[in-house]
Amino acid sequence: MAGRMIVPLIGRQHALGHAAIDSGHRAIADGWARAAHCEPIQFPFFLARLKKLMRSHFDDEARLIQMAGGTLCRCHDQEHRALLELCDHVGVLSDRNWRKARSLLRRDFPRMVREHITCMDSLAVLLINTSRTVDRAG
Repeated sequence: MAGRMIVPLIGRQHALGHAAIDSGHRAIADGWARAAHCEPIQFPFFLARLKKLMRSHFDDEARLIQMAGGTLCRCHDQEHRALLELCDHVGVLSDRNWRKARSLLRRDFPRMVREHITCMDSLAVLLINTSRTVDRAG
């Protein structure tokens, strides 16, 4: 397992065309990489850092949507909560079963994040960017 390659959390295809949101995604990806590749003793720190980055990004995203005249829909908010809950579960599990916890973080978290970006965050950026276009045109 030591030489096993881990696919990055996100790639260029996940860039959505909004600097703040794309920057937040890159920060989360960097935080995830640190947590997914660290030693067990470092894990609680890196997991806490990842969750802080996620909360900050989610708050920024909700604020940007609100500034565009919308609100974060229940489904979008639920996906944010599910990602944070997965991290909580991984943190608790890491005390009992390090390998399983790390496996969940490496396998389930990336899938959930990629699906969230592709669906929910794409719609959020569309709303935000469309709002800017309408404001400039009016």
